[in-house]
Amino acid sequence: MKKAGPYILSVCLFVYLIIVLTFASGKLEGIKCKDLQVVVDNTGGNVFIDEEEVLKVIKHGYGDIRDVHIVEVDKDSMERVLIKNPVIKSAQVYYSLDGNFHVEITQRTPVLRVMSGEGYYVDEDGEMMPLSGKYSARVVVATGNVSKKFACDGLYPFVMKLKNDDFWDALIEQIVVKEQEEISLIPKVGNFRIVVGSLEDIDQKMENLRLFLQKGIALRGWNVYKEINLKFKDQIVCVKR
Repeated sequence: MKKAGPYILSVCLFVYLIIVLTFASGKLEGIKCKDLQVVVDNTGGNVFIDEEEVLKVIKHGYGDIRDVHIVEVDKDSMERVLIKNPVIKSAQVYYSLDGNFHVEITQRTPVLRVMSGEGYYVDEDGEMMPLSGKYSARVVVATGNVSKKFACDGLYPFVMKLKNDDFWDALIEQIVVKEQEEISLIPKVGNFRIVVGSLEDIDQKMENLRLFLQKGIALRGWNVYKEINLKFKDQIVCVKR
């Protein structure tokens, strides 16, 4: 009898769930959409899309869904339509028993702005995203001879290393790309250029540079040199003003 107890309880719970779901389903069929409530997660203060623009996307694809029975609106399809927008990373759409549709938007987060051609961003997932006419993200800028492949495959992982290091994140402002994918860095402080060369052995180059900046320039002053060159293996070559 004791062994049958858990089995009977499970059956009762299953039957109860069936009854509740059937009741809820019947109730949902009678509920019409009262309003759309949009929340945009402005990650890092970025404002590439707002509530008004999200509502426009929904209206363009589905018309005015107010007063439409909520079960007649394909919320999964609406999510797929929303994430086709190049600045939207994810979208979650659901409805509640009060008749409201809830739309939660997560924007893509840029980490690099490429000033080549019409220009574009590279986001934190290494994907390209368009510039915005209403907002400009404060991220590292890349100028010069920047191909899209190098921006995503070369500069993106390098910029993520800079972003995840407090010292470099506070210091590096611009990357200048020359032929053969060699780069120079422009810092936010000091009037000098850091010639890196290729991204080969970049971790070692940046660690050498960190030590030099902390123990060399910090003592001599940030305007002693006009160029710091890391291209030569295991040494730093500086050009004074």
